Amino acid sequence: MNTGRIFIVDGRLRPIWRFFLAVVLLFAALVVSGATVGLVYRLLRVRPQPMAALFWGSLVALAAILAAYKLLTAVFERRPLGSVGLAFHDRWWTELGHGLAVGAVMILLVAVLERAGGFLQFSYAPQPLLRAASFSFVVLAVAAINEEAIFRGYPFQRLVESITPIGAIAVTSALFGLLHLGNPHHTWISTTNTMLVGIPLAIAYLRTRSLWMPIGMHFIWNFLMGFLLGLPVSGISFPVSVLQARVHGAAWLTGAEYGPEGGLLATGVIVAATLYLWLSKRIYTSEEMKALVIDPVPSKGPDRPVTILAPASPEESNRA
Repeated sequence: MNTGRIFIVDGRLRPIWRFFLAVVLLFAALVVSGATVGLVYRLLRVRPQPMAALFWGSLVALAAILAAYKLLTAVFERRPLGSVGLAFHDRWWTELGHGLAVGAVMILLVAVLERAGGFLQFSYAPQPLLRAASFSFVVLAVAAINEEAIFRGYPFQRLVESITPIGAIAVTSALFGLLHLGNPHHTWISTTNTMLVGIPLAIAYLRTRSLWMPIGMHFIWNFLMGFLLGLPVSGISFPVSVLQARVHGAAWLTGAEYGPEGGLLATGVIVAATLYLWLSKRIYTSEEMKALVIDPVPSKGPDRPVTILAPASPEESNRA
């Protein structure tokens, strides 16, 4: 038995081992970045506000994550960092905008359903919103990029190559949900929904091979839910919001103190969004991302690059 083939195929480390290596580097990056931010706060003798701590922690963590991915893509993929899905390719603005639209429709539809059912009421109290809006926008944008880079970035992409897209979605979505068990007011429905929402986010990546669409979806869902509507985001309430929300009715339906993500109304919306992202012909992989991500000459054996869910562009479909 050639034990070398367990680790190496066609002169490259197998994707499954690159996945485990990426997880180790990712964990180290998060630990080091968290310790660095904590040390700086202690040296400055500053006790930050929760949102400020989230921002600086996410920003430093993102820098560490991108540094780890830069190393991995250069050494093992022989590709630029943009190949993990963060390249500013010719359709990145379109994909980001599409993600923003899908995410906005999702959360607003949940709110409309709750309001129509008499479970949700809004009130407005004038507040200094401009500064809060800017800060919330930046904090949630960095956090969305951070989480998508972790859960749909390099490790997920190597799992796609080694255990198929369905297997990769199952593993990463389960982890995404389980990591939210530490959030306040969580329930089995909120955990299930958090797992389920990983599916449309992963499909958005797989169909575009870019992280811009899932980043847009992730960001706008949190921003509109927390800052505009005044609803809890995964159990966490914003100190300042445009509207103040009061939720009535069964927690299993509305999510109550956890927020809409903890209710079955959100489950239905997540399923509908998943079907749209799976079937829409407006979502496809740009030529630039194909060149960055998909090998022009597939490697031999079971670890060849996987192209499922990366459909042809409309121009290619018309030529076929």
